Amino acid sequence: MTLKKLIKTMAAGLLGLGLAATPATAQAVFTPEQAMVDLASDIHDYARARNPDFQLLGNGAIGLLEVTKDESEKSVEKLLSSLDGFLGESIFYMEKDGKTVPRSPEVLTYLDAMLAKPKSRGLPVWTLDYVTGRKAAIDRNKGTIRSYISMTSATTGLDEIPPEVPHENKKDIKKLKDAENFLILNNPMKFENKKAYLSALAASPFDVVIIDPDYGGSPLTADDISPLKEKPQGGQRLLLAYLSIGEAADYRSYWDSSWNDESARPAWLEKPNPAWPGAWRVRYWTKDWRNILYGNKESSLDRILSAGFDGALLDVMDGWMTFK
Repeated sequence: MTLKKLIKTMAAGLLGLGLAATPATAQAVFTPEQAMVDLASDIHDYARARNPDFQLLGNGAIGLLEVTKDESEKSVEKLLSSLDGFLGESIFYMEKDGKTVPRSPEVLTYLDAMLAKPKSRGLPVWTLDYVTGRKAAIDRNKGTIRSYISMTSATTGLDEIPPEVPHENKKDIKKLKDAENFLILNNPMKFENKKAYLSALAASPFDVVIIDPDYGGSPLTADDISPLKEKPQGGQRLLLAYLSIGEAADYRSYWDSSWNDESARPAWLEKPNPAWPGAWRVRYWTKDWRNILYGNKESSLDRILSAGFDGALLDVMDGWMTFK
């Protein structure tokens, strides 16, 4: 099954991916796939030079594991060398006509084939599906059979701490491959205040906790982060920061309010993502966008490193599809 066919088969609801033309003359020297791999590789090198243990988890990178005319075997190898783990959303279930239904065997076969590549390199594969009840139990069982770490969430809001934690343990987690469970909590607004939010995170028993590096528009500090690195039952865990590399958001500190005016928007800023209000697709290979991501004390990755996070979740790595 080709990636082109898969894109038509799999639901695009999470990103609302649209189509944009890439000049035919540029195809000989530029492909969106290679540009995304290059960005992940450069982020890896930059972060590791400052923290040799910094971990990168890629979300939406599965399509980049397929060798095609625009994605070489060399590029796939480069991607595998740049990430410490792969995360896939809606792997076993998808939304269709307002209902949550299982993925087709054809799609699962494709995904298994792609994810066998990081598995063969000893890289962990994590899945996140938006299901509850019996479907959640089935989902985790499907992951166990495949040696994935599979977690579920009731909603795509990722704003709650699940009441049950599979495979709770006391061991020290030093690498992503050591983890037996994980929590992604991107939206803290359900918590009464920052103190309540951080206290709830500290009390959760997860091996890896992935959160937004900001709270209420201000960056979390080293003092905020440090107490979260020890599991309440014993053992150290990893704390990762959310970092979108394929989309910009109008609520981030780098956003200039003048960009709300179409005539004043920078060239790297693409069209808004209709599925996520406030999110904008970006020309992620441009220097200006890279400067926002890393390379100076005000950039997103540098603030994450300064706060003491153990790694980052690189989100919207499938943003390259926008430019196909």
